[in-house]
Amino acid sequence: MDLYFADWSLVSRPDRLKAVGSDAISTPRVPDGTPVLVDNSMRPVEPWCTFLGLYSQNLRRNSVVSYARDALEFGRFLETRGVGVLDVSESDLVAYRADRFASGVSPRSWARQLVVIRALFTYLYETGRRDSLPWIQVGSRSVVTPRIPRTEMDVRALSHAQWVALRDVGFGGELPTGELDRSYRGRSTVRNACAAELALTTGMRLTEWSTLLDVEVRSEGAGTSLVLEACAKNGRRRRVYVPASTVQTVELYRNTERKSLVRKAQASLRRKLPNMAVVHDVDLPAGKLVYTLNGDERRDEFATIPPETRRVLVKVTPGGIEPLSLFVGRGGVPPSQRRWHQYFEEANDRLANFEGQVPMMSVAVTPHDLRHTFAVVMLRSLQARAAQLERSRPKHGFGTISEHIIHNPLLTLQRLLGHASPSTTMVYLRYVDESDELIQRAFESWSDNERDYASYVLAQIEAQRP
Repeated sequence: MDLYFADWSLVSRPDRLKAVGSDAISTPRVPDGTPVLVDNSMRPVEPWCTFLGLYSQNLRRNSVVSYARDALEFGRFLETRGVGVLDVSESDLVAYRADRFASGVSPRSWARQLVVIRALFTYLYETGRRDSLPWIQVGSRSVVTPRIPRTEMDVRALSHAQWVALRDVGFGGELPTGELDRSYRGRSTVRNACAAELALTTGMRLTEWSTLLDVEVRSEGAGTSLVLEACAKNGRRRRVYVPASTVQTVELYRNTERKSLVRKAQASLRRKLPNMAVVHDVDLPAGKLVYTLNGDERRDEFATIPPETRRVLVKVTPGGIEPLSLFVGRGGVPPSQRRWHQYFEEANDRLANFEGQVPMMSVAVTPHDLRHTFAVVMLRSLQARAAQLERSRPKHGFGTISEHIIHNPLLTLQRLLGHASPSTTMVYLRYVDESDELIQRAFESWSDNERDYASYVLAQIEAQRP
């Protein structure tokens, strides 16, 4: 049994249609990205394919891929036991659970795999393919009920000194003394340091900041705001503020490495153009794009464009092909999430070479640690602000309940990070008007006032000019 995903991009190309003749399918019955399980003869395996096709309709691309792989793993296990999916019993599920744990799967990973297993047999039972579910339910317990130990979130925040070391030495190629390391051969140092600073000062997740469009981070001589939705966790819409100092860093990257990377990637982009989404119009005031993807013209709000589409958005200009992704790699497309993790691993390895000379965390820094750092820095700033408000209140004065909720540091931080609402009351809370200024002040006071990364790079550029 093998897994594939439907991809109509090649079939829709005119040259391919001509090659296959007039009987080519003009309207795909299976949407792009639909998982398909096939046997050794490349024939679709039922009822797996029908189930996966229905199950994946309302899921995001990443979830579809994960659940499809879980289904493949389970299907292959049943094949080794010579059991069809319609004949599975509770003993088969128990054996599969034992096999998964023996292979090193964590309780949390097993809980995720149970999601698709429960959905599969529920579908088979409700459609009449099976007379019963293959497990016995005793109260709230069964073989398909995950048992995950409750643990607190591991919050790992960098100190200011650790952040400067990561930015300047790990990503930027400096020596602990502050001098440029002439032996360092790292690529795209400005881009990687810019991405890290964007993650740190906004609290965005990797999926969010790595898929940003260039037009979303505007350079207007001040901080800027953008809206996240399709790339946010669970599609939860929220506004994110990018401080002015970070916008400056983005502008530096735009005018240096990004221009160079795009120029060098023109040949690669031309080859990829038939499979790209070509943008016809960028409506900045409305925050919308008009583009053509797989022959269909679309007009979407920036925030609603999914990650997989963002990766292939380009604009054809007289000067060449311009990708719309903010962060681009050597081929003109944005680095994958896996590649970003590799960049962080390389930065950690470089820091390890200077152990004892630079402040380091006890463990390797990950992209999510920068989000934790944002949370800690902002919470401290919000707590100080709340304390100041209380001190400025009249001695016998009492604020309203809504005032106390609005100025609650934890609730404000929850909104900034895009976490789930703890109660419906949060729906009625107005945004804190000065939240943009709060972020600006928090990171101005936290940052290195004497010397920042952007100033250093600009000084280097000036020094290298003839």
